[in-house]
Amino acid sequence: MHHSEIRNSSTVFTTLETGSGEPVLFLHGFPDNHKTFAPMMETIGKKGFQCIAPVMRGYEPSTISHAHKLHVVDLVDDILGWMDDRRWNSVHLVGHNWGSVIAFAAGMYYPNRIKSITSLGVPLLRTYQDSFFWAPQQTIQSWYVVLFQIPFLAELTIRSNGFALVDYLWKDWSPGYSPNQDHLAEIKANFQNPGILSSALAYYRNLNDLFTESGRESILGILDSKITVPTQILYGLNDGCFHKNLFEHLLDEKDFPCGFRKIGFDHAGHFLHWEKREEVTKLILEWLEKNK
Repeated sequence: MHHSEIRNSSTVFTTLETGSGEPVLFLHGFPDNHKTFAPMMETIGKKGFQCIAPVMRGYEPSTISHAHKLHVVDLVDDILGWMDDRRWNSVHLVGHNWGSVIAFAAGMYYPNRIKSITSLGVPLLRTYQDSFFWAPQQTIQSWYVVLFQIPFLAELTIRSNGFALVDYLWKDWSPGYSPNQDHLAEIKANFQNPGILSSALAYYRNLNDLFTESGRESILGILDSKITVPTQILYGLNDGCFHKNLFEHLLDEKDFPCGFRKIGFDHAGHFLHWEKREEVTKLILEWLEKNK
């Protein structure tokens, strides 16, 4: 495992990298960092795959962007830029949290460039409006999205009491799991850098942006498109971020015409790649091998 760099035009992104073979991009979410995938990358990298985990846009000082450059379509453009930088014709994508949302969108917009998708802990949001019927409690579980829309107050709340909200979200989203404290300390330290926390929150603040072209394109792409890329979705049955009914009842195989499987894990929550690392790593490897 080593640190490296990957470029999109003039912007340089820090990465973790290991292995050789077909490229696999690991996309992290919030509140997290790219090191969240390191243990599984070590295993997958020994099986004939080049594993790369970039620091997502806005999560390091060199990539802080204006909020209007942090729509889903802009983040998909980063993937294409990284592919051009490394001269990859196609890649596999593994995403968690926001990384899953971005992976889904890449599969929708550029299916000829994406070999496979693995989503960890996130359903396809195309049918999210139906959650009010199947999982009415999801409205309550999504309270943080409302908070994150409020400039200054959200940043102040997250920073208060030594970033206690970061601890709370990990524990609330993965009930019964004791997070790695060194990993959480790195996440909190990064959010202390000027501009990083606001950039990370811009992902949420752009969710309902109808006033910019990239905002409208992001929303319509998620709501109207199918994913014509082999896709697997792995989730925890105790997920406190996305209710299990969103996975059990709202995922339709017709939205994944090129191959689909979903697998739920007992006694696991949103951070299932930490809670069920060996099982999740094995399933990712199976999916990668199947869709070489």
